[in-house]
Amino acid sequence: MAPWDQVQALCRSEELRRCVLRHAGLPESSQARARLDLAIHRGDQMLLHSLRFFEVNRAVSQYYSVGLQQYRAAEQVRAALFGSVAPGFAMLDFACGFGRLLRFMTLAVPPAQIWASDIQGEAVEHVARTYGVHAMRSSAEPESFAPGRHFDFIWVASLFSHLAPHVFERWLARLVALLSPQGALCFSVHDASLLGPNFAMPAEGVRFVPESEIAELDSQVYGTTHVTEAFVRRCLAGVAGPDHAVARIPRGLANEQDLYVVSRSARAAGLRIRRGPWGFVDIVEVGAGRRAYLTGWAASFDDGRADIVRITIDGRATDVPIQRERGDVAAAFGDARMAISGWEHHATLPGERAFVEASVLARGEEGLLYAGFL
Repeated sequence: MAPWDQVQALCRSEELRRCVLRHAGLPESSQARARLDLAIHRGDQMLLHSLRFFEVNRAVSQYYSVGLQQYRAAEQVRAALFGSVAPGFAMLDFACGFGRLLRFMTLAVPPAQIWASDIQGEAVEHVARTYGVHAMRSSAEPESFAPGRHFDFIWVASLFSHLAPHVFERWLARLVALLSPQGALCFSVHDASLLGPNFAMPAEGVRFVPESEIAELDSQVYGTTHVTEAFVRRCLAGVAGPDHAVARIPRGLANEQDLYVVSRSARAAGLRIRRGPWGFVDIVEVGAGRRAYLTGWAASFDDGRADIVRITIDGRATDVPIQRERGDVAAAFGDARMAISGWEHHATLPGERAFVEASVLARGEEGLLYAGFL
């Protein structure tokens, strides 16, 4: 079976649906559960990028684990600043792509109260058709983006982490200008700390490389961008002014990109969220006699060491201790608490095809590591 056919089959499976629903935290009685659509558009670059490096199960698992974590982060920020969703509340998912966040956000916020925008016309058509949101095409020039209204909450994931310096501040200015009086802008960036030791940060605090995972976009505008906190705050001071509070949430998006929250509300100052448990399955092997071996790392970016990794095979769960030394993980994230984050598991898989899920549990929270058929 071709890789894309495997993706579609996995996304149509009831096993993956139950897995994702549980991680999304939707109550069994919730009517929103029936609306969850796991289909992934064939042009979704976020999945296509993962498929270049991983087999189907791992690529789809990563796609959904990032989507779920993004949803939890966005919902925490929204709830902290606005509480329940009022009838007049309006949200904009800017640079929405093919709807990795909208898939979940439309289960928490009515689609009629969500606007979505992207520069890719096919993506705009897809999210309007699939999720029932108000969708509009973005523009190459920030000043030309005119949605015709203001928004209470503007969410921008993985756009400013790619913008060239000459449009970075201009897009910040345009989006801040679209906020309602009580509105908040939340956007993500690659912090300078993610740069390796062989890469120098220019004195102005922004480093742009004209390369990204989306080859279709203009590389002189959309590449890969790293910034210092001083650069971001300097830009925000210029476009928002002293009446806006600014909060920085390190590694708030997918435990990689920093989140910045900008709002006139005093509640934005010092805003914090739970980033949740995270990890990675380094090896998945199935040998003779259907003997499976899984190993990887798992930790909590909030609390350090996680509790367990739960391996579920066709509905039967086994709790695996996290007790192996992983100095490489602690070094990569600069967190000594993650030095003990390794785990491994051996199991004999039943039948010719089994659904295998690996999740990390920490302080009552759960993070998806892996899901698929083996």
